[in-house]
Amino acid sequence: MQASTRIRIGGYGAAGLLVATAVFSNQVLDEGTFSWGWLIAALAVAAATEAWNRWHAQPAPAGQLRLTDATGRPPRLDEIDPYQLGVHRSRFADADTPPPHIPRACDAALAAALTRLDEPGTPRLIVIEGERLAGTSHTLAHALRSHLPTWRLAAFVDDPTVRLSDLISQALGWAEPEAGVVLWLDAIDTDRLGELTAPLLQSLTQARLAAVPKHLLLAITVHQQITGLDGEEPLRLAGHVRELLRERALHLVLGTLTADERTQLSSEPAYHRLGPLLDDAARELLMGRLMVALDQLRHALTLGTSEQAADRIALLRAATDWQRAQVPARLTKKALQRLWKAYRRQIANLPKRTRLPADAFTRALAWASVPATATRPQLIAFGSFYEPHPLLAVVAEEPELAGWPISPALWDYAEAHLQAGQRYTLAATAIDRGDLPAADRLLRSMPSSMVSAQTASTLARRLHTNGFPSAARHWYLHTIESSHADQAPHAMVNLGNLERDQGNIDQARTWYTRTIASGHTDQAPPAMIGLGVVEEEQSNIDQAHTWYTRAVASGHPDEAPHAMVNLGNLERKQDNIDQAHTWYTQAVASGHPDEAPHAMVNLGVVEHEQGNIDQARTCYTRAIESGHADQAPMAMVNLGLLEHQQGNIDQARTWYTRTIASGHADQAPKAMAGLGLLEEEQGNIDQARTWYTRTIASGHTEWAPKAMVNLGLLEQQQGRLEQACSWYTRAINSGHPDVAPEAQHRLKALQHWQAQQRRAIWEARYARRPLDD
Repeated sequence: MQASTRIRIGGYGAAGLLVATAVFSNQVLDEGTFSWGWLIAALAVAAATEAWNRWHAQPAPAGQLRLTDATGRPPRLDEIDPYQLGVHRSRFADADTPPPHIPRACDAALAAALTRLDEPGTPRLIVIEGERLAGTSHTLAHALRSHLPTWRLAAFVDDPTVRLSDLISQALGWAEPEAGVVLWLDAIDTDRLGELTAPLLQSLTQARLAAVPKHLLLAITVHQQITGLDGEEPLRLAGHVRELLRERALHLVLGTLTADERTQLSSEPAYHRLGPLLDDAARELLMGRLMVALDQLRHALTLGTSEQAADRIALLRAATDWQRAQVPARLTKKALQRLWKAYRRQIANLPKRTRLPADAFTRALAWASVPATATRPQLIAFGSFYEPHPLLAVVAEEPELAGWPISPALWDYAEAHLQAGQRYTLAATAIDRGDLPAADRLLRSMPSSMVSAQTASTLARRLHTNGFPSAARHWYLHTIESSHADQAPHAMVNLGNLERDQGNIDQARTWYTRTIASGHTDQAPPAMIGLGVVEEEQSNIDQAHTWYTRAVASGHPDEAPHAMVNLGNLERKQDNIDQAHTWYTQAVASGHPDEAPHAMVNLGVVEHEQGNIDQARTCYTRAIESGHADQAPMAMVNLGLLEHQQGNIDQARTWYTRTIASGHADQAPKAMAGLGLLEEEQGNIDQARTWYTRTIASGHTEWAPKAMVNLGLLEQQQGRLEQACSWYTRAINSGHPDVAPEAQHRLKALQHWQAQQRRAIWEARYARRPLDD
């Protein structure tokens, strides 16, 4: 009989005996009148009470080990195949031997930490961060097997209902004084990262220092898109995690191959097939992308014409989306079947209530759950819940035909079946992934009081940036209503920007004014600038000047230099050149990394317009030397134009070429057009044609249509009239407000001239000539 069963019987028996004794004694004292009914009722109450107490006090769910040795304990590291730890099988592996290991840049840091675990201060938390297929799992597993071969490795099923603290307690139970335990957490999500706390890590130190020491090491891999998106910390990531990783962990980042790693791969005969890829130094490569073949998974996700193919793909997509979205719940069979139905109807464009074959889901699940073979991995693993193969998510994120965005069907399921707290967590993931309409609907499906000011503000800003003004306005207002000391003023100024973009000038003024009235040290100055822009656009020059001046007076490190540049622009438009010069000079003197180069370029334009060529050249050169991503290319093309006008053809050609080499989205096409004109003027017709054509190929909304007209003129001058007509027509079709009418005029003139030429030729051939007498 199991111990838990004995405890259960003993508990119920003791409670029942206690009640029975008390009841019997009570009846004896009560003149001996015995009541069997009362006794039965009392026993029932006692049993119910004991059941409630046991349920209420039951321990949290225990972790389920993925790997065990013959005794049921975690195996030693030297007994484990790396592929059992989530390391993906290499396409270069033989049947019996793994391919040669290629040392990675972080190997030395790992070795130093793992060989000094007994020394005070050595972190008991190792985190390797990198995008999928960067090689994080392989690198960490190789280091652990190399340096801690006798330690046991506890790898648990990733169950969202089991707490990390409980997994640590469970793993410590297997630790021994002579060999510790590695708690292996591969590809964990943001929720697990959030469970890491300083007290939790301190408990590992206390276990090591106990009378009977117990050694435990947390070994974690995490994907880069989890801990950062576009440089902004994800909402779903707990705020303390970054500081914890910095101060209490060995936190390593694994990226694309370094030059040394490329050399190691090239010199290894086993990888000779990778030579052409490795020789392309400009191509960024991930180790896993080179080593792991995804063809089998792509094939499994390829939609064929059969019903079974659609059934299977619907299943794989549903399970994979659950994993990609980090749904904070187990993927049970019931949940998977519900999702499968929605995905299946979506794939085939079927109505929502369309009945599906009763056994289609069962057959698809059986197919996906087949154990791995040489031709195909196991696509869905199952135990107490279902897990898709981790590389399915890699294929799903590819921009190729096999990839797909998370389906609206998943958000439908979440809205209908998840609790409000789970939906809130999932909405944070939707925001982090850029699924903004999904995040919007999930947050609106719960009480507004649950939505924090930070979440609402972040969603509003991203909705605003991505062209959802109505939804953005809703969440800006929610943030403002929260009265949060920082988020509310930030939302006010952003809402002012939104209303200004939408042409709602009075509302924009209102929100900017409210932000200024808040007195917030960071948000009031940009609101002053916003209000200045509104007044300038409305031709209220004095008011604009006032607000820009107040922003300068605020002394804000970013907004004051910004306002100086705006004041310079305002004064320049009013032909107050001396004042413009003063404000630009002040902005340059501020040394602001963005506004100072901006002011240098604008000051160069002023000097150029005033005929001060040397001063203009100096300003442009200083802006170029700043290396600013936007202002340096602008200064280059401006300097090219200046030298072109001054007749310094070689210098102009140099600056145009440098601008083009910068690849700037706006300035490079402008430089191409300028270089085309320069070469045309120099009589280099082929080169001119090449640069005009490249300008057109850039697709730039301003410079491509202008290059079409220029190329039309060039071809017309060369007598290639059909080509000229073609370019004029394309310029007309561009719809450019200035260029299209010009192209229309030139095309009509050319067609009129052609008609006159044809008439003259006809008359020369067929007109009657008078006969001589």
